[in-house]
Amino acid sequence: MRRSQVVFLGTESRYKWLYERVWAVAQECNRRFFCVDIAGVEANIQLARYDSSDQGFYDWHTDFAGYRPLRKLSVSIQLSRSDDYEGGDLELQHLPLPTKLDRSRGSFIVFPSFTLHRVAPVTRGTRWSLVAWVLGNRWR
Repeated sequence: MRRSQVVFLGTESRYKWLYERVWAVAQECNRRFFCVDIAGVEANIQLARYDSSDQGFYDWHTDFAGYRPLRKLSVSIQLSRSDDYEGGDLELQHLPLPTKLDRSRGSFIVFPSFTLHRVAPVTRGTRWSLVAWVLGNRWR
């Protein structure tokens, strides 16, 4: 379940620079940390707004499912300054306790799409982020 406002940024020419930049950094992250077979960025980068007025959140989920078998890596780009909001942490559940990830403006966070994660409720202010998914051949 989620309570956020989402706009999908298509692949039209005005966003080409964004797709190219995400792809370049994702390739470097993949080369250094994951070494999986990747082919490109999924066609709709997501601009997400989580606002305290409705305690915006995105509950625990993965970005990999039967209907999205080609997603290999998930990317979250922090657009807001950390002090612009409270709560709203991007958290990964890969240990017994959730791990809060970097909130620094401009942070580029990459993790395997099968990783359980969430955005905790925002309790003050507004959190903005970009989310993209890097595709590749099916997992083997």
